[in-house]
Amino acid sequence: MRPPCVASRRRSWRAALAALLAPALAAACAPADAVVGAALPADAGTLLFSSELATKGAAWDDFLPLPDERVTYGVANAAARDGFVAELRFPGDPTRAPTDDAGPSLNAGIETRQYFLYGTFRARVRFATCAPTEEIASAVFMYFSDGRDEDGNGIVDNPELDFHVLCGTPSFIVLTAWSDDQVVAGVETFRKRSHAVDMTTGDLYDTAATDDPTYTKNGRDPSLARPDFPAPGAFYEVGIERAAAGVRFFIVLDGAELTLWTLADPTFVPRTPMPLMFNLWHPATHWLPARTAADYPAHDGVMLVDWAEWTAAP
Repeated sequence: MRPPCVASRRRSWRAALAALLAPALAAACAPADAVVGAALPADAGTLLFSSELATKGAAWDDFLPLPDERVTYGVANAAARDGFVAELRFPGDPTRAPTDDAGPSLNAGIETRQYFLYGTFRARVRFATCAPTEEIASAVFMYFSDGRDEDGNGIVDNPELDFHVLCGTPSFIVLTAWSDDQVVAGVETFRKRSHAVDMTTGDLYDTAATDDPTYTKNGRDPSLARPDFPAPGAFYEVGIERAAAGVRFFIVLDGAELTLWTLADPTFVPRTPMPLMFNLWHPATHWLPARTAADYPAHDGVMLVDWAEWTAAP
């Protein structure tokens, strides 16, 4: 299930401009609380965007469709790089049913006003927590849709790259690359590739088909086994590296960058500029290790974002 920020749909003209004017946008969109165009070593590309989220400024847009959802910038936190974080809050309620306010369109989210094509999205975040019977998805992702079907397959195009941690089964990191998605009369039709890693064991899972949400265990990578993930209250640096030839998802653990999944299928490599995005939302179903009903959270789910950066491909 994709986690869109619906606000993106209202700015479809930005993607076209960004594709043609990416260098100009990088310079022109110099928002408050962001460093734009700072040079890195030649082999590391160019830092086009960096935000500590100490203020919203002109860098970010919020998406808060539910009355009690909140985004607060500049929340003091001693573990943050600059001492401040952005707090995304999804409202909990012990009286609510599993299907109440479920689905990605009711997320509490933020997104950059600036769009990006090829390069690396890095962020440092603390994922939301909940009881094992409940579910809240913490998402670090990129997404854009203007309602078109450029590939002519009868499904609305949905270029999107997702990094998810779900609090009901928090040892699983779920990674997804979308090409198409639409909902008509309550029925969702989609094309995507998804991969999941159980960090407790290093077990690997993949979806059986591009139109099937079910995951099947298909191997194990002992180098990814981290039984203490996620540690209570810990921040994690995560990222998505996007190139024309493929996409790589990674996490930094114990000071080392670990590749979680590399996808080289061109069908699922987005070719359009997209914003950097974070959100929280309630799935009515646990995704892993099996698809079962998930309760609405009894307490607020809170995701903290320490910083976000985009480095252009060298």
